[in-house]
Amino acid sequence: MQSVKIQNIQALRGIAVLLVVFFHMRTIEIKYAQFDLILPDFLMIGMSGVDLFFVISGFVMVVVTRGSFQSNEAIKKFMYHRVTRIYPLYWIYSSLILCVYLIQPTLVNSAQGNQVNIIFSYLLLPQDLLPLINVGWTLIHEMYFYFIFAFLLLLPRGRFLFGLIIWGGYIVVVNNYYGPSSNSFVDVYTHPLTLEFISGCLIGIMYFNRPLFGHAKFCALLAFSSWFLAYYYTHELSGDITPDGWVRIFVYGVPAALTLYAALLLEIKDEILMPVWLRSIGDASYSIYLSHVIVLSVVGRIWFSFASEGSVDNIIMVFVMTSAVLIAGFLSYYLIERLMLKKTSNLEKKLF
Repeated sequence: MQSVKIQNIQALRGIAVLLVVFFHMRTIEIKYAQFDLILPDFLMIGMSGVDLFFVISGFVMVVVTRGSFQSNEAIKKFMYHRVTRIYPLYWIYSSLILCVYLIQPTLVNSAQGNQVNIIFSYLLLPQDLLPLINVGWTLIHEMYFYFIFAFLLLLPRGRFLFGLIIWGGYIVVVNNYYGPSSNSFVDVYTHPLTLEFISGCLIGIMYFNRPLFGHAKFCALLAFSSWFLAYYYTHELSGDITPDGWVRIFVYGVPAALTLYAALLLEIKDEILMPVWLRSIGDASYSIYLSHVIVLSVVGRIWFSFASEGSVDNIIMVFVMTSAVLIAGFLSYYLIERLMLKKTSNLEKKLF
């Protein structure tokens, strides 16, 4: 049986969060630098880090639930782990943003008229507005995926794959016949992004049930090339830097699935591990993901006060922003996130 401790998965998490960070960093440079820009347009593809996270999440859920089928106790533990993994740290950062919102509403959700649904934000329920933490929209999709995944665990092990296929088929049929919904709940529950989670699950099932096929380095090259094709499509052909719906699945979801598959092959067949520093960033990726927009916004506003012509201040501030994001993320991980996970782990022993 193949080992479930896969080092390259953590490294992929590190890559995913760095993609998102540099995507938002370029937005900050455009907003606050005022003059010359040094971050390339190519960084706009960083939004695809979300798609890579979704595919990884599907794979990891298959890994952590092996042997959990038709076990009410195991399913309860699964949902407990997911809820305690997502909500506590998210609530801390949401509360921080809420304090800012109560003091100075114009600093929060400015793109949507500074409107916020506080209750829905805290509960991660589907909504028409962005949550208090803008990146929280992805966690809404995550929680929906976890809930349906837990329901599928009620099936016999042999029917799990069939359940995933039915779920994916439902998404395809609803979108083809009815299209996007005006109801935010229906929109999330039928969104094509769910197929990225399912693709990760399918790779996980393949990983544990039969040897992965293909040449590792060729698959890695194919995956790497697919990101350039994705950028070429979104920037050069369509001019749309924010692909959505089915377009996003093909443009970003497929490269994300190929990248996951290649990373597994590299570790299994060629014993090639990604750098340790990248795996360390992967360990702290959730803290970095939740905190980076706050950090970038603060640094950006400071930058705005002294931005000048030329690229010198840009070079310095890109370094400062990158360092600040990583430092804040690692501090959050070691001082808050790990402590909270330890507390919830101790509580789990009492509850189960």
